[in-house]
Order: sequence, then C-alpha cells, then structure tokens
Amino acid sequence: MNKLKQIITKERLPFTLLILFAVIFLSAGLANHFCFRSFTFDYGNYNFAFWDYSHFRISSIPTYPGNFLQDHFSFTLFYFTPVYWLLNWLTGTYTLIIIQHVLMAVAAWYSYKLVRLKTGNLWIGIALIAYYYLLLGRFTMLSCDVNLAVMSSAFIPIFLYYFQIRKYLIAFIVFILALLSRENIPIWFIFIFVVLMLEHKKEKKVALLCIGGILISLLYFILLFKVIIPSIENEEKQFTLFNYSALGENPGTALLFVFKHPIETLKLFFINHTENPANNGIKVEFYLVYLISGGILLLWRPKYFIWLIPIVAQKVLNDAPLRWGIATYYSTEIITLLPLSVMLTISDIRNKKVQNYLTLITCIAALSMTIHKMDRSNVKVPDAFIPAKEKFYGKSFYHSPYQLLTTHKLINEIPLEAKVSASDHLLAHLAQRQYIYLFPEVNDAEYIVFSVFDNYFLMSHMENETRRNKYFNSPEWKVINEAFPVFLLKRTTNLDSSDNHSVFDNYQTKTLFCDFENVDTTTNLILFNNTDLTVDLKNNQSTNVFKSKQNSLVLSRQNPFGKAISFNAEAGQKYIKVNVWVKGNEEKAFIVAKYNHIFNYHSNTVTEQDDTGWKQLELTCWLPRKKDNNEFFIYLWNANEDPIYFDDLSITIWHEN
Repeated sequence: MNKLKQIITKERLPFTLLILFAVIFLSAGLANHFCFRSFTFDYGNYNFAFWDYSHFRISSIPTYPGNFLQDHFSFTLFYFTPVYWLLNWLTGTYTLIIIQHVLMAVAAWYSYKLVRLKTGNLWIGIALIAYYYLLLGRFTMLSCDVNLAVMSSAFIPIFLYYFQIRKYLIAFIVFILALLSRENIPIWFIFIFVVLMLEHKKEKKVALLCIGGILISLLYFILLFKVIIPSIENEEKQFTLFNYSALGENPGTALLFVFKHPIETLKLFFINHTENPANNGIKVEFYLVYLISGGILLLWRPKYFIWLIPIVAQKVLNDAPLRWGIATYYSTEIITLLPLSVMLTISDIRNKKVQNYLTLITCIAALSMTIHKMDRSNVKVPDAFIPAKEKFYGKSFYHSPYQLLTTHKLINEIPLEAKVSASDHLLAHLAQRQYIYLFPEVNDAEYIVFSVFDNYFLMSHMENETRRNKYFNSPEWKVINEAFPVFLLKRTTNLDSSDNHSVFDNYQTKTLFCDFENVDTTTNLILFNNTDLTVDLKNNQSTNVFKSKQNSLVLSRQNPFGKAISFNAEAGQKYIKVNVWVKGNEEKAFIVAKYNHIFNYHSNTVTEQDDTGWKQLELTCWLPRKKDNNEFFIYLWNANEDPIYFDDLSITIWHEN
C-alpha cells in the first residue's frame, strides 16, 4: 500500500486517472471489434481508406460509388499513414481504434492542462478528466467504432492550450491540421476565435490573431464548398453531407437564411421541423441531458455557449432526426468542449468550498445521467442505442453469437491479396486490401465469408436468405470452412467435381404441421398433427374463414400477435422453414422468428396462392447452435387494422443425418 501511495502521488493522480479511463474505453473499443460488433458503415470504409491512403491510392470504397475523400473532404487519415507502417503489422484493423482513443486521451490531457494553467486548482483539473469520460456521449460514441468527428474534435483542446500559453506557431500548425480534418471545423473555429477575443479583449495582439483566424477559417470554408468539393464531385458521387433543407440548399443560402430570419432560425433549434410527430421531443431530450450533466452552469458564464453554437446547430438543424438526439457520435464535439466550459465556469467562483461541491455534483450528475440513459427504456429513440457495444458494464457486452477464436482463425485463412466479399460485421476485419466487397455484392471475389445472422440492412431477411442460399447451392462455390454462424466459401472452377454440392445436401428434413383443428382436451392447447408440440392459440380459433377443414387462426387489431411457439432445439438441428396460408391483407401478415438479442426476423414473402384468395407466406432461417434453445420463438403477426386469417401452418426442420 505504501509503495502504491508513493507511485500515485497527488501530482501523479491526474495522469493515473487519465490512463485508467483511457484504457477502459480503449479496451471497450477493441473488444467491440474483436467480437465482430463493428460495422462496414463506418469502420469497414475507414479501414479500407486507411489502407488505401497508406498505399498511395485513392480508390472507391466498398459500400457505394466514390472514394472516401468525396464522402468526407478530410485529410485526417492521411496524417496517420506513418502509424500504419509503424504499427499495422501488429495491430491490423485495430489500428484506427487505437489512434482514435489516443487522440481522445490527448484531448482530455490538454483540457486538464488548460484548466490547471488558468485556475491553478489541481482538483478541478482532476474533476475535468473524470467528467470528460463520464459524459453520456463518450459511451454512445462506442457504437460507431471510429469516426472523423471524434478525431477532428480532439485537435481543439490542443489548439486552445498552445494558444493560451502564447506558443502561436504550434497553435497555428494544430489550427491548420484541424481545419483540414473535417468540413464543419472552419465554422466552429470562427466561434472559437470569438470566445478567445472576449477572453483577451484587452490584448491587441491576441485580438488581431483571432481576427486573422476568423478570416482564414471563413476563406477556407468558402473555398471548400465553392471550389474544392465541387472539383472532386462527379456523376457517380455528389457531396451529400449538407442536409439542412430547412435553411437552404447549400451553405451560402443557409447563411443568408440565418441573417434574414434569425427568429425562425432560433425556433428551429427547439422545434421538430419534420412532418413526423414521432420526432417530437428528440431535441428537448438532448438539451436536458447535457444541461443536467453540468451544462446548466454555463448560465454563469454564457460566453462559453458561443463556441457551442455551431456544433449544436449542425446537430439540431439537420434533416435527419437521429442527429438531433443523444445517440451514437452525434454529440462528440459538444462533449469535447463542455468539460472545459463547465470547469472554467466553476473556477470563476471565488468560494473554494462551492467550487469543490460543484465539481463533485457535476461529475455525479454526468454519471447518473449516463447510467439512466444507457437503459433503452429511458430514451426517446431506443433503436438508436446498441447496449451490446456501448454499455460495457452490462451483461450483453460480454456475450457474442460468434465462436470468437474459431471465427478469427477462419478469416485469417483468407490470403491478404485475395478478392473478398464479406458481410457487414466481418468486412471491417478484411477491409485492408485492394479488392473488398460488401456481401451480397460479389463481383470477381475469390472468397465469400458471411454470417447467416448478418443481414444487409437494405434488403429484407428473405432477400438476404435468397442471396446466401444462391451461393450455398452454386457449383461454382464450395464451403471450405465453418465457424457457425460464419461460413467461408471459395470460388472453384472444378464444376464437374462430386465435391460441389449444396450445403443442405448433408441434412435430412422433418415437417411439423398444424391446421388449427386438434385441441388437447386436458391442456386445452392446439396440437400439431404429427408431434407432441402444442401451442396456446385456442382463443384465436375461428370458424368464419378457413382454408381446410373447419378452423383457422384469426388475428385482429385487439389481438395482433399469435402466441409464440417455443422450441427446445434438438442436437443436430440446423435450419428451419415456416409456411402458413393467409387470407386478408397479406402485406400486413408476417411470420416472425426471434432468438434472444441475436435476431428478430419477419417475413411476408408470398410463395404460392390458390384460386380462393389464400396466399402462402414463407420464412427461412438458420437455427442457433445452442444446447438450450428456449429463447428461440416463432409466432404470427397481423400488422393490419382488419382481421387476417391464418391456416395450415407447417414447420420444416433440416437436421444432420
């Protein structure tokens, strides 16, 4: 204990605390990638661009036409290409995660140094470091793995520190690096320089430097949107990140609107400016979270609101309601300058006891709000949160549907030079190569690797199933390895080989059937005709409309969900197909398959119809490979206002011979 006290002295405590937080968040980021929770959008694209730039190339990225520079005019990844050659041989596709978290830690440290410089108060500096990492946005940004917004905002505290200590050359270099790091930075710097002018209003030299910084920022902003970005646009790829239709079609018309209609612009900061009432309250939630987390203190020093104006505006004036709120990385610029603003405000209070109490209360408030909002039931848009990635103190963070070590070994079998098509959660691990495609795009790929639980979000589940089964059944492709739910396929030209067969040829099938006629008199449950499987659907039996015999199942607005059919999967069961006949609005009739937090599929795919208006729906999916499969359910759903009738339900299961 004495040795520990000697190591962690009062002066070393800030750095020790910083390292502790930085390691925790870095570990969470690395774990997300290791557990295949990173997405092609954005991390797959980032890894491809990082590799591409490091090899002196600017190529089209895997997910859409155009290169990464056309999507974000940013040189940030260029800055770190030397790190690629120094570390990437060891850290691979984890390199950018490491760079981002190091940048965050550096920004936190320079924020601490600036507060310590201006206040001389060690404890306020220590509180700043804790507050920096306890804010909700630090947790939610884990959902995006790596993002330019997180990286670019890290330059700001560094610039502020060197500007404050009068090392203007270093400050200018950081200023230029920041300007070139992301499109929104020039406007942000204009407001930052205004705050610096207010702080140093009696210093003529500082005022002139700030005016120079404003002019450079404004000139670069005009040059960026009038010359540079238009010059790199083409028919394939237009700049699509200016989405502020409430203000205007482009930055120029938007600024004109702001000057002409200041009251209307101010209203837009608070109201839902879309036609969808479901978006009401999203902006209010954002303001409440960060005001309660300490932002309310800025009313004591409102000048710090000034440098928050442009980064709040870019959030709440955007066309996409998701950006207005508290989810993902959309608050990262706010949580970069909020710690500095709050702690500098507290330091202006003369009473030391009040300072100490306020720093403690602020940190507790930030932590409490973070814990509260990490519960999806407490947020306005729960689907925007990913607890398995963001809530690293929760159980779901430590569970994965993948056989992790086996799956990593499988993808490492793919040669580095090979052309690969990979599904969403796998692509980021394979993106550092010249040719990489997002499955179901295959093109000239030599290997395909996908998880059968990894649906491409622009397609329905059944469309994804059809694409995967196409390659499972193709003689041109052979499954060479499996780490369920991941399959690795290799293109083969040996089309006459007996080895080329469908993966399903290895399995036998059995079919369970229910026509909603037979009821167990003892349990009052409906029986499947050829098994002891039962389902509690008797209260939904109907004799009004039926396809066969005398009964069907009816679901209505008052009772839209059929009771779930729960399966205790037997050993060797692999795949399932569910068919049911429906009458009514079949577009609103669904078969649903759900397994824990791994998948929730629904299908209204019609495979057959008869002359009387009945149509057959189908859903297929792979069964989870678990010994205890109690959490796998199948049920029927009517998403319509009017009743829909279901009949002749069949469940076919593929199992090992």
